Amino acid sequence: DEHLHQCHVCTKDKKCERIGSKGGGVDAEFILYVSAIETNQCEPVDTLATASYCQLESNQDRPIADFDRLVSTIKHEILHTLVFSSGLFAFFRDSNGDPFTERDPATRWPKMYDEKLQVYTPSDKVLQQIVRKNWKTRSGTIEKITTMLVTPKVKAIVREHFGCPTLEGAELENQGSVGTALTHWEKRLFEHEIMTGSYTQESVISNLTLALLEDSGWYDVSYDFGKPLLWGRNLGCDFVKTGCKEWIDSKLEKKENPYPFCISSPKSNHSKHTCAYTHDKVVMCNLVEYADPIPAEYQIFDSLPNITDQNEIARFGGHVMLADYCPYNQELTYKNTNRASRCYRSENQPPSRENYALEKFSSGSKCFDHGSIWEQYIDQ
Repeated sequence: DEHLHQCHVCTKDKKCERIGSKGGGVDAEFILYVSAIETNQCEPVDTLATASYCQLESNQDRPIADFDRLVSTIKHEILHTLVFSSGLFAFFRDSNGDPFTERDPATRWPKMYDEKLQVYTPSDKVLQQIVRKNWKTRSGTIEKITTMLVTPKVKAIVREHFGCPTLEGAELENQGSVGTALTHWEKRLFEHEIMTGSYTQESVISNLTLALLEDSGWYDVSYDFGKPLLWGRNLGCDFVKTGCKEWIDSKLEKKENPYPFCISSPKSNHSKHTCAYTHDKVVMCNLVEYADPIPAEYQIFDSLPNITDQNEIARFGGHVMLADYCPYNQELTYKNTNRASRCYRSENQPPSRENYALEKFSSGSKCFDHGSIWEQYIDQ
């Protein structure tokens, strides 16, 4: 209260008033509040942090204050407070400073409110639902409804990234709890972008997220600072407009690698480690067996090596639920150690007595695949 302005609140019958005390203000463009407290938003076991905005600037609707609770994901959470929140989409403005979404002249707020999501409904110039017909699943084809951000720069960047000139926009996450769905990029398509809904690889702030900042109408951005997003790069419309089942099936039919997805032998005696396509880390296909069948629309495989029971096959999918259970090669964290598998980090160097492959982890190291499995021999 000592920092912020009074809140301008309007009821459904358009009666407006100011509530709260008026703070003295702070000479700053943006105020970030950080705390470490447990709330009901922390209840999902995989929730690392939450963030939101708590006041908008009066003239251009830009968020000017917010609330964040965990330092380890600070960049991700700050981006939520600045722009990537479903509650902010209806306040985006075009390059002329005019709202994309029609406003109520009495309240100056967007006209439509979604009671279910508890956010104002953005214009279709910002958000659209796109129906993908004949979406392939294990049990047949379905109509898949996707929600996409379709603002101008986002659309241009995502079309260029995938090499798909007909792509409608950037797909938003459709899974997860409140605070995950519709407030992150789709994990299946943007795996290591910082604004996907879970951290699984070293993440980057790419030009896609910078484009979203620009398209909000609140920020000037320099694309020189965008980091390369390698996942899905130049894989075309067939990749970005279909699910991983159709992509994997089509590649295997042509006897091609289903990159960026993968298939492993679930009951093999050997865990198959390989090099990432960037050759900067050791990875392993994250195909796992769940205790129960995964949701039917995400079931991928008609058959798997070493598995004959069709009911058992229905339990196999990628370890990352938000990626639509699509299996892909994921970097490793070694059990009972603090080691990870990025080659360029010297702290991942194994102890000499355990360095069976004579590996060297350093800033100049790269990963290379051997042609066969190494066997360990012990001199008796």
